[in-house]
Amino acid sequence: MVHKIRKATLLAIVILTTAIFSGLLYREYDSLTEYMEYIAENGKSALFHEEHINQRMAFALSTAFSATVSPVAGVNDLASVCQKSEQVNDVYGLNLTGHTFPALSGTLQTRDPDCTHWARDVPELAALINDKASPSPRYSFSNYTGYGFDNLRYYIDLDKNYVYVNRLIDSRRFRFQNWLERDGDAITIDTHAISLNIGRHALNDLQQGNNIVSHIYKDTYTHKNIISTLNPVYSDGKIKGVIVTDFTIDDLATSFYTAEHPILWSLLTIYVKDKRSGEIIQFHQPSWSLLPVMHYQTPMTVYYTLNVNLDIRFFLLSQLWLIALYFVTTLLLCQYANYQLKRHAMLARDNVTDPLTGLFNRKILTAQLDAKLRELLMKRISVTTIAVDCDGLKRINDTLGHHMGDEAIKLLSTAIASSLRKSDYAIRSGGDEFNIILIDANQNKASEVIQRITDKLQLIDTRHLVAFSWGCYQMQKQDNLETAFINADKLMYQHKAGKYSPRNP
Repeated sequence: MVHKIRKATLLAIVILTTAIFSGLLYREYDSLTEYMEYIAENGKSALFHEEHINQRMAFALSTAFSATVSPVAGVNDLASVCQKSEQVNDVYGLNLTGHTFPALSGTLQTRDPDCTHWARDVPELAALINDKASPSPRYSFSNYTGYGFDNLRYYIDLDKNYVYVNRLIDSRRFRFQNWLERDGDAITIDTHAISLNIGRHALNDLQQGNNIVSHIYKDTYTHKNIISTLNPVYSDGKIKGVIVTDFTIDDLATSFYTAEHPILWSLLTIYVKDKRSGEIIQFHQPSWSLLPVMHYQTPMTVYYTLNVNLDIRFFLLSQLWLIALYFVTTLLLCQYANYQLKRHAMLARDNVTDPLTGLFNRKILTAQLDAKLRELLMKRISVTTIAVDCDGLKRINDTLGHHMGDEAIKLLSTAIASSLRKSDYAIRSGGDEFNIILIDANQNKASEVIQRITDKLQLIDTRHLVAFSWGCYQMQKQDNLETAFINADKLMYQHKAGKYSPRNP
């Protein structure tokens, strides 16, 4: 019973500390989930801000193409523009091999050798396409104005068949081949936008004037997986061209980066997955990963899903103190509980233990024990009581001394204890009287116990001090311990009376 109580107590401590530890870990897990949601929303908001810039740029360029723009030095004179026109193989334009036309910061490429045809758009491009068209901080709700995006933006003119990119391109090494290839005499969305891995439904939406996004595709310029957004540009109510903005790995990493938790960020794996093709852009990952334990997923567009994974090393690093505290606390509590249980068991044992013999004393005879024996009897399990008395103890005390009398009692108690099972009870009732309770044992089993006691005494009682009388009584359903002991005592005295005459007590 004591062992079961100790085991149950220790198990309860482990369950309690584990529950508290699990609750703290769950709280941390929940906080991390919220932080991963914050990272996702932060990145999506930054990309939305960038998309808003593209829309403003497309709107501003549409307005410029539909109206007269203010003069820009060096670009309103077609002859001055055409003087700076260059040719590299079959590509014409401005700033093809270097920054030879300062009014434009990027490169204009076309297959049309007639400069006067496309040079008319240069003033609008110089005035607007070079401007980032960021929202005015005074009137904007957006706080995403500090990101250092380095997007590749280019404008494709469907009317005059040229491509203008917002950075200098060495046309000897690269040209926008897919856009500059003619379809008749004009660039067409249906034919040329396929290179951006744009679905037919999206192309139809673009022709209807909607802003669209591409699937993930490999860029012919950077040779890396990118995503492009396309915004239509109008002139006199018709689509004149398209502004394309490429988002690279660095752009995405910049969008989603949060500086609040550098260690957490270093252990995140973040990537965008194309729902149709399964292609991914993995724009952030740890130098090495042990085991992803948290995964957060959220849709970005109808095409893309954002995935954020957290490596288990973050828990091991950030929660190491909590893990150590859990094990130390659990260990200390278990040791303390074990000590207290042992101490309580020792005190309880001492309370019901006879100090001379180590057997139970009369305090073990409780109502609980009586009820337990009655329950066994109701289940038809035999219970037998034995009364044992040491013969001639007074003679030993008078002739050999009380210490030898105590020795005789201890010898008899040792023989009794070594002859019983753990389920049985050996009780020193007082003086030289003992009571034995045998569980699941009848009269025959009781006789075997008496014989074992006798045999044990022959081995350990070298002085032949001890002789004993006994009486056995098998309990009935109507009996209790008191009546059983009384009946056993009667039988014991009958046994003693049959052994000794009145002259030899």
